Amino acid sequence: MSVIDLIDVLQRADTSLEQKHLQLGYHLVAFLDVLGQREKFRELRLPKTADETAVVAEVLRQTAGFVTELREIFAKQFVIFESALTKVQGPVRPKFVGLSDSFVSSVPLRNPAGDLAAVVSVFSALSAAAVVLLTALSAKHPLRGGIDVGLATEIAPQEIYGTALERAYLLESREAGSPRILIGHELWNYLEVALANFKMQTTPEAKSIVAVITKIMELISIDSDGKRVLDYLGQVMVEHAGPGGVTAKKMVKPAYEFVLSEEKRVDLAGNAKLVTRYKALRRYFESRLPLWNLKAENT
Repeated sequence: MSVIDLIDVLQRADTSLEQKHLQLGYHLVAFLDVLGQREKFRELRLPKTADETAVVAEVLRQTAGFVTELREIFAKQFVIFESALTKVQGPVRPKFVGLSDSFVSSVPLRNPAGDLAAVVSVFSALSAAAVVLLTALSAKHPLRGGIDVGLATEIAPQEIYGTALERAYLLESREAGSPRILIGHELWNYLEVALANFKMQTTPEAKSIVAVITKIMELISIDSDGKRVLDYLGQVMVEHAGPGGVTAKKMVKPAYEFVLSEEKRVDLAGNAKLVTRYKALRRYFESRLPLWNLKAENT
């Protein structure tokens, strides 16, 4: 390629960027990752017998099949949340994209429909992440994640690019450790500043925003190591689950049993690091079981 050709390519690229109208702004990003999937997939080989075919089919069901189902659950939570709203006008559904066994949902904090729509979208993203984490654990799949706020731009209809994504990813990959979803400092700062700002206002919309932000902050707790985490078994999620106890029986109880079995498994394997993490996860579960009218096991 000649210099003239290269300049022509760069000029076309610049024109393309202008046409896309890329805008930089603050976004909330949730990055979730299903653990152990790639290790299972690496063991696969093309089957040569009927027995091998059955084994491969089961591994695919537990890996690719499960990830596909989890994506559908994630997207469905946005629809359920949106359908329950009556007083919010404009788009409130977070953006969502699946990347292999990872999931990324994002919310622009500047919503053309107003501040109420923006904070409602944040609540939708966090509550959906809570449901997905509990769903994964109940299906015997550990999952961890990170949620934070930062600068980013939308490079595709559902795809985000920038420090917001980086922060969420680093929380998941470097800090979370055990199956949990960490909450970043910038997200907490955003909630505190927004709450203080709208508390000083007296409009009906400001009061609604304060109520939503308060509920979001109640969805966040402090874990045993002092880190802020998504409280996916807390009172907000109990209220979100609705009456009947179906969630407790079909999701919370199986998830708790999985945590107990994993704690035992890693203990027998002599993995001290994972034992510590699963003991902490067990303590979290057992601190929340009474909210779901469930009892801890004496083991």
